[in-house]
Amino acid sequence: MVRLAFTLIGNNAEAEEIVQDSFVEISQRFDELDQSGAYLRTVVVSRCRSTLRRRRVMQLHAPTRPPDLTPEVESLWGVLDQLPEHQRIVVVLKYYCGYRASEIAKIIDQPAATVRSHLRRALGAMRKEFSS
Repeated sequence: MVRLAFTLIGNNAEAEEIVQDSFVEISQRFDELDQSGAYLRTVVVSRCRSTLRRRRVMQLHAPTRPPDLTPEVESLWGVLDQLPEHQRIVVVLKYYCGYRASEIAKIIDQPAATVRSHLRRALGAMRKEFSS
């Protein structure tokens, strides 16, 4: 299963994590399944597809630094660069692209509560950085 996941996503650490999460998911329903191997394979492929879709979205919405920035905007970009990737993505999708938390949740395949949490932490870190 790890080899299958690695072949699909090209990252061994992520492949191992996907397979482990898939085993956990299938273990909860193991007694109900007639073909547990086939179901496991389906779950692994589905999780790999979600991972690839998330990567594609992140690449499409990756922030690019515009030319000729004012000093204020340049400092904002500097602070954005310091945020963890998941927080930066949420901030950019919310304030640069104008998406709501529920839309961002669908885009990055995360619960809306997680999106709001990332946004709250990112804004806190940004406030802290600007106040110092």
